[in-house]
Amino acid sequence: MTPTEPSVQPVYAVFGDEPFLRRQAIRRIVNLALGDDPGSMGPTRIDGGTAELADALDELRTLGLLGERRVVIVEPADPFITRYRKQLEAYCKAPTGGGCLILVCNSLPRNTRLYKAVAASGEIIECRAPRPHQISSWILPRSRDAYGKVIDRTAADRLRELVGNDLGMLDSELGKLAAYVGARSQISIADVDALVGLHREETVFRVTDAMAAGDVDGALRAWEQVLATDRAAPMRAIGGLASGIRRLLEAKQAVAAGMSVRSLVPRLGHDPAVLSRRLEGVTVEHLQEQLCDLYETDLATKTGLADVARAVETFIVKHSVSPRSTA
Repeated sequence: MTPTEPSVQPVYAVFGDEPFLRRQAIRRIVNLALGDDPGSMGPTRIDGGTAELADALDELRTLGLLGERRVVIVEPADPFITRYRKQLEAYCKAPTGGGCLILVCNSLPRNTRLYKAVAASGEIIECRAPRPHQISSWILPRSRDAYGKVIDRTAADRLRELVGNDLGMLDSELGKLAAYVGARSQISIADVDALVGLHREETVFRVTDAMAAGDVDGALRAWEQVLATDRAAPMRAIGGLASGIRRLLEAKQAVAAGMSVRSLVPRLGHDPAVLSRRLEGVTVEHLQEQLCDLYETDLATKTGLADVARAVETFIVKHSVSPRSTA
């Protein structure tokens, strides 16, 4: 027995604080309502900040040339709802046949008449961001369902560590990883480190390389490039810098204990000559001092005592000096 296909509802309310989940919900509704018909006119998008109720209703009541369903997306719907709450409640009781109204808003309290009216005649879709500790659990089914790849828990944890909690960015990286592994059915932590980790670390190392050379301007320019290419960089900056510096410190200590630079390459993923140059430019003491400063900076930003971007710039300026010794 095959599962019953979901039916198209006349009214949807899509709300919540996670933009990626909202976009995914809207896409599912539109695909369900209009299918993959290339001749379809597609959905009509209406600016809820300026549109009149008549604009939306006229679109819903106007059938296409081939009589296909009309889909109207009102976004942002919060001001639209404020202006026309009673009329929308009435519309939910007698919606237009062949029409599909999608209200996309930030919030829709459960105790409102409109929430209950939409729930009675259509569907409510709440798009709340998972809590940080739930992100890896979101990655696992997303990788399987969207890209047909199995990602193990350690790889999912590593991906979240590198990318952060932005679901849209995580999904983008999953798409790249799926293409990277090709015909393989699984994404491993080695794949994440090779594709995502190396890029992230190289971005961080451009900053630390300039710092080690005493090049303040170069380090700040590299930091500006990080900000320009990664909208979530300020929130990840301290953790990213700490991770890069910690790995350099571990490598420096390993070499001091007798390990060869070449033996560290598989673990760090850098060219031996590049890794040697990086290790020669820093001392254990200097790296330990940087980590201590980063931990204090992290605490200050989390308690509201410092701005992340400004704190990172201050850190870069302070530590963009050549170490006193190369021991």
